[in-house]
Amino acid sequence: MENQKRLFKDEEILEWITILTEEDLKTVHKKSLVPFYDQVFVEGKGVYLKDHTGKEFLDCTSQAWTSNIGFANPDVAYGVSEQVKRLTHVRYGFPTIPRINFIHKLASLTPEGLTKIAVNAMGGGAAIEAALKLTMVNKPGAETFYSYTRGYHGSSLATMTLATRFAGVTRFRPWGFDRVSKIPFPYCYRCPVGQENEKSCKLECLEIAKHLIEYGSLDKVAGILMEPIQGPGGHIPTPKRYMEELRKWTEANEIFLIWDESQLFTRIGYWFSSEFYDGIKPDITCLTKSVGGGLPMGVTIAREDLSGFNSAEEHSTFGANPLMFASGLVFLNYIERANLLENTREQGAYITKKLNILQKESEYIGDIRCPGLMIGIELVLDRETKEPANALASDLIEIAKDEYGVIFGLSAPISSDSGSLYRNVVKIKPPLTITREDSDHIMDVFEKALEDAIDYL
Repeated sequence: MENQKRLFKDEEILEWITILTEEDLKTVHKKSLVPFYDQVFVEGKGVYLKDHTGKEFLDCTSQAWTSNIGFANPDVAYGVSEQVKRLTHVRYGFPTIPRINFIHKLASLTPEGLTKIAVNAMGGGAAIEAALKLTMVNKPGAETFYSYTRGYHGSSLATMTLATRFAGVTRFRPWGFDRVSKIPFPYCYRCPVGQENEKSCKLECLEIAKHLIEYGSLDKVAGILMEPIQGPGGHIPTPKRYMEELRKWTEANEIFLIWDESQLFTRIGYWFSSEFYDGIKPDITCLTKSVGGGLPMGVTIAREDLSGFNSAEEHSTFGANPLMFASGLVFLNYIERANLLENTREQGAYITKKLNILQKESEYIGDIRCPGLMIGIELVLDRETKEPANALASDLIEIAKDEYGVIFGLSAPISSDSGSLYRNVVKIKPPLTITREDSDHIMDVFEKALEDAIDYL
């Protein structure tokens, strides 16, 4: 095969991707339709990032909870660089070696019976929409869906319809899915039905959801979409008892249970949430974030007995991109070879133990939620009233980053008709490669930043 000739010198191309002028940084905002920070990250290694000023940060967000095996992972870099020399693009209908091997590898890790896979290069929103379409393919005439309050499933017009009222994304009216209704999420710390004792809880919120679905639906119900552990809404795990009863009920009523595991895949110390929920399985589950090894990828996984799409129903121009499959394939094997699921459980338990100790000393820590390295700390001004400490949480984030070089995450802002705003959950979600020393450093900074932020109250 004929090789193309080089047109540019190495230093020319390197200049395009490594040199930034202050003027370009200053003026680029005027040319962009979307806002972004003035801080530019130029390099990453392991759990650390370096910005354009040379300052280093330990990143407890894994940059949108995505770089689970660390930044600039050398094995991923090698796999992608070798693939880019061979082939960078094919049409969606054409398989490639990385695509075939990725599907086989992922299917070997999925919960039993969930083996049919569709992959896109657009991320979680597209994976969710594929799940909705697949549900309608397999339940003809059913187009009514239910999703949960505080849930988030993407920024397309359809997926925003499925989401809760997040401040900043409320300018758009429901689009397409006018048959989407919300049911209350089992948020035990702020129980939607006022239950204060978890031991005496009779899953009243589930009974309300079942009643709304059974008697409030004018049309045939297709499915229920949920995050098993909510991410943007505040790192809230569905109680295992709730999930067990929900699964029994959806099966009995032939309603598809769709899981959005966009943030959960490997991050909770298991490949899939099914392992955390003692073998409970959905009908369809969706992945993104880490599954592409740092490259864009969305995955929809369905029961093996379900009918699939035809060639026109689910495809995208870049959905067969061999680079993302090469990266994702290295990612899956790296998680196994490096025993990162075990490390995730160990470091998550260690950090959580330290947080529980700190909670006894600080009246501002209302609730601590995990599992694994999907850790959320809900800050409150008063433990009795549980008034959200929004300013305290945002101050802690800024202090930790600016003063101590650690980047923590912050829950999405949720607004209500009463005008209340909840943005008080600090997130600790570093790459799964962190060491015990990293965990100690993270907790040292969290404690210092919390103390400093309290002084601003």
